[in-house]
Amino acid sequence: MNKKVNSDIKLNIGIIEDYIAKNCLTKTEFIRRCNISSSTFYRIMQGKDFYLIALLRIAKAMDIQIYRFFE
Repeated sequence: MNKKVNSDIKLNIGIIEDYIAKNCLTKTEFIRRCNISSSTFYRIMQGKDFYLIALLRIAKAMDIQIYRFFE
């Protein structure tokens, strides 16, 4: 039972951009570290619909709690 995050919900994607820059990662390296597909990554960054599991994987790889994406 996969749940989608609706594009109406605004995420703080600046956290992801800051993490990538701070850790000197390429987007490809970040995607691999999070174990998500590149299309999912770009859907998140563009504010489109995506599955919640992807956001959970990103939060786990970044070692933050998921609520921080919604602040």
